[in-house]
Order: sequence, then structure tokens, then C-alpha cells
Amino acid sequence: MTRQSRAMVLGVALGLALSAAPAVQAEVPESDIRGKAIYGHIEQVRLGDIPDPVPARLDTGAQRSSLNAQDVEIIERDDQRYVRFTFVDGDSREHEIERPLVEETRVRQASGSEPRYVVSLPLCVGDRLADVEFTLADRSSMTYPMLVGRNFLSEHALVSSAHRNTLKSAC
Repeated sequence: MTRQSRAMVLGVALGLALSAAPAVQAEVPESDIRGKAIYGHIEQVRLGDIPDPVPARLDTGAQRSSLNAQDVEIIERDDQRYVRFTFVDGDSREHEIERPLVEETRVRQASGSEPRYVVSLPLCVGDRLADVEFTLADRSSMTYPMLVGRNFLSEHALVSSAHRNTLKSAC
């Protein structure tokens, strides 16, 4: 039997074994889903004082939310550190933002880890408004300028990967 034939037989055998395995279903406590909104994986959200909605990817795989930040600089004022940066929204409009620095952290990615500044900003998704911590990153090569992570989603929403743009901001 050739190597290719053995690989094919092994693949078929593995497929049959997996299809015969019983499906495991985890129960989700009612308290985990009660009162939470259901959003699509892409939504228009409102950020801070920015008047127009911003497209965002709602990502249950991300621990923290992230913003597209350009020209990031740390400034000191009244014995407190602030971060000044330019947020570029989905329509390539630039918004100058200055917020107190919450912390400096390291974000792990497949390509390694990198240091990032963290700021807190008001975020409105649907009718849910919360102060959310965002890491600042150059997301200019990404499709969406904002990623909303579990630090917002776990308290407020369930995310449907089959839907997008299901709501209008009501905050």
C-alpha cells in the first residue's frame, strides 16, 4: 500500500470514529444569558464624544477591546499621565482624543507580544452604555477600527456570528 493510500485509509477511519462519538452539550445557566442583548458580530457603535457611529467587530475571542490609535504620545499634567492619540474611524475621519492612562500592558498575539497603553472611554452598543478599557494599537491595516472584546461583551451581550448590523445605537 502506498503512503498516499495509507493516509487516505487513516483519514476515513478517523472520520468514522469521530462521527460515531457522542455529541457533548454543555448547559448554559439561565442566569448567564438572561438580560443580555443579542448582537451581530459586526455592529455600528458610539464611542465617547464622537458624533457618528463607528463600525466595530464584536470579538468574543478578545479579552480586551482595542482601538485604532495613531500618533500616540504620553503627556504629564498635574502629576498624572495622559495618552493623546488620533482615532481614525471607519470613514477615515480623524478624532483627537486625550484620556488618563489606565495602565501599560502586554498583549499576546500569534506573532508574539507587544506593549500597549490602556485608556477608558464610554462605549454605546445598542442601548448598553459602559465605560470600557481599550488597548491602543495601529489597526489601520484591519477592516474595522474598533474591536469590542469580552471586557464589554461578557456583561452585556451575546454575539451571533450569523448576523451583522442588527441595531442602532440608542445611548
